[in-house]
Amino acid sequence: MEQILYSLTDYKVLAIIVGFILIAVETFLPVLPLIAIVVANAFVLGMWMGFLVSWVGSGVASVALYLVVNKFSKWKYFEKYQEKNKIRKVIIWIKKQGFNSIFISYACPFIPDFLVTVGSGFTGLDLKTFVSGMVCGKFVMFLLISYVGEDINHIISHPMKIVVFICAILISWVIGQRINKKIHKSGSNK
Repeated sequence: MEQILYSLTDYKVLAIIVGFILIAVETFLPVLPLIAIVVANAFVLGMWMGFLVSWVGSGVASVALYLVVNKFSKWKYFEKYQEKNKIRKVIIWIKKQGFNSIFISYACPFIPDFLVTVGSGFTGLDLKTFVSGMVCGKFVMFLLISYVGEDINHIISHPMKIVVFICAILISWVIGQRINKKIHKSGSNK
């Protein structure tokens, strides 16, 4: 995949389309290497454009996957599995944790976002909570991967940049929490 994107550096629009499609397909087929696709997008398109293509492509595909799974979870075939005690406890936990569990799950690049998306759709988690947590979490993860992927040697030789980035992650989490509260406050007022 990296070789495909690298060969497209002369054709930026085509590289953007291919990068967008690859990251969207990865959302539905988790066998593709997410980190490699994000790094390749950052390498070929530059850090900011590669980040934006990865973030938007993955975000759109995650919402689509969530909606599909959420619709199928209402079928009687799947409802009988939701009645089992262990599954019921997981569903309650995800609904109770809401934004926090979604944000942390998506911010960590080693947790398969496919499972988080499917689990959120299966539990019937509120769409607003899912989208706000997913968008903020993927923002942090993809920015980190793009930042590191663009020039790994520069990051290693300047450890202060890692400290700054950790602070940015914490600030993003606080902002995401406030956005989620405002979304729910405006939703309950209607």
